[in-house]
Amino acid sequence: MNRNRRSGPKLSLAVLILAFAAGAVQAQPAATVKKVTFQGIMGQSRVGLTLVVNAANVITGGHYFFADDLKDIPLKAGTQGTGLILYGPDGGQMALRFKGSGSDTGQALTLENSTGMEGRWMKGDSSYPIKLQMEGMSEGLPDARWYQDVTSESDAAFENRVQCFTRAALAGDKAATARYVDFPLRVNHNGKSSTIASAAELSARWKRVFTPACLDAIRKAVPHDMFVRNGQAMLGDGVVWFGPKGAAAINVP
Repeated sequence: MNRNRRSGPKLSLAVLILAFAAGAVQAQPAATVKKVTFQGIMGQSRVGLTLVVNAANVITGGHYFFADDLKDIPLKAGTQGTGLILYGPDGGQMALRFKGSGSDTGQALTLENSTGMEGRWMKGDSSYPIKLQMEGMSEGLPDARWYQDVTSESDAAFENRVQCFTRAALAGDKAATARYVDFPLRVNHNGKSSTIASAAELSARWKRVFTPACLDAIRKAVPHDMFVRNGQAMLGDGVVWFGPKGAAAINVP
């Protein structure tokens, strides 16, 4: 009888230990990945490339896209070292090597100490040169949305509004552009900052905001896989910053 009475507390203690261990396992943070972005040229086409790097610092894959349609083409990673082989779903492959800034001291180039990549895309008898410049890097959970720090809507919906803004601005459509602005809009130019309170005021100041240099910067920018900081997404080299409700700031070159 005594043995039976003593077995209860022992069993309860064992259950508690197992429950604590299970809770500890569940409490461990999920491994994050890095996403490294590049932009450049493949053949005669402007392209973007995003690589996914796991916690062991191994490139696991990614995607690339053409700037004229912004549709992701998945890539699988192969051989890695001072270069990288990436395989596309159509049988094509990218053979790339890391490039430095020109001030390297003989150290082997890797993703961490390089400024870009160059090489060739190959499929059958076709071959095109590739030159890519590193643009940025972010870190987060593998299944995290790209713009989750900016908006609760889908990445596709957010980018669509950015793309609508760029098309409207380049077309000179003042009313359409204003629909994708979160007023008051901050405008920075020549070290001075001002705000535009409404669509009517934007229309009145249009030529002072959307200068030829500003429009050229917007035209060159790629509104996909954009850099995110402080709850906003950066178009190009920072010509326009977008928040959850639209364009929040324009930096006139």
